[in-house]
Amino acid sequence: MGALITAVRRWIFPPKPPRRLHGKTLDDHETDPSTRLAIDAVEKVFLRGFRWAFRRLPSSDTGLDARAEILDDGRPTGRFLPLQIRSVSPTSERHGDHIYRGEKKHLDYWTRHSLPVWVIIVDSENDLMLWQQVEKRLCMVTGAEWSIIIPAANVLDASARLCFDEAVATDPESLMRSTFALDRLLMQDMQDQTTFFVWDEWGDTTAIFCNLRIYIGEGQRQEPDLQIDYRLRAHDLHEVMTKLFPWATYSYAEPISEYSGEVAVHILEVELRPEAYAYLEAERFLEAGYPQESDPPALEPDDFITEKEEREFWNSRGKSDDSRNRRK
Repeated sequence: MGALITAVRRWIFPPKPPRRLHGKTLDDHETDPSTRLAIDAVEKVFLRGFRWAFRRLPSSDTGLDARAEILDDGRPTGRFLPLQIRSVSPTSERHGDHIYRGEKKHLDYWTRHSLPVWVIIVDSENDLMLWQQVEKRLCMVTGAEWSIIIPAANVLDASARLCFDEAVATDPESLMRSTFALDRLLMQDMQDQTTFFVWDEWGDTTAIFCNLRIYIGEGQRQEPDLQIDYRLRAHDLHEVMTKLFPWATYSYAEPISEYSGEVAVHILEVELRPEAYAYLEAERFLEAGYPQESDPPALEPDDFITEKEEREFWNSRGKSDDSRNRRK
């Protein structure tokens, strides 16, 4: 673990003003310019128009590209909007509306985990972005695909903020369930691995926590495994960690370091809670289907006598099987 802490400390760059950092991804978005540009466009709306946080997600079987995180005056609330973002052509129009088609396996995953997902389509030719919350009653499933009509009136701009805000649950149980489902891939990567979260803290009167870097596993490296652009107001870092990562526990791996009298760097050693391990195990169990096990042996009555016991009984009385059979 010492080598990893050394590597983390080594690659903390001298402080700079808060800057844009995109999550590191090794997925299709890096090679698909249209999808990447679509995500860029949506990100600007959530960051500048809504003034919420925006976190890109690595490619996975969930079909989700990003998650917007609702903020209350810059403070984390634990309320998330899972997003599937796609670039579309104007030919998908139908009477002004758009017909969006997706993979059924994604819809099945969202339904199983009760995830309130939003689909956002980006028509770059017409400089248009539309959104629709995915509700099963609005979806049409055909074979391996599903489709939904996205109304032309659902324009994604600053005025749509209230629509998203009112649609997201506020009760802790629903929020926790969504967080566990959304962060499942990150939890799997961290499972049984030494993991460090590195936060920058800015501000004098009100703390601003930003530029989260995540290092997973031992060994030297030049870059973190994941970078997430955050700019969150909070009373302390514990408030941020509890709202964003309720499935994790943490401790300080190093004393808080200060640079230039402006930036404090927090290096945390982060572990999964027992509940997170149990969640991952339950997910694997459920996805494997019904257990393939042999039937357990049935219990016999207390007065049941096996053939061997009966033979030994009669032998002890000096009688053979033949004599017993003749009596019968």
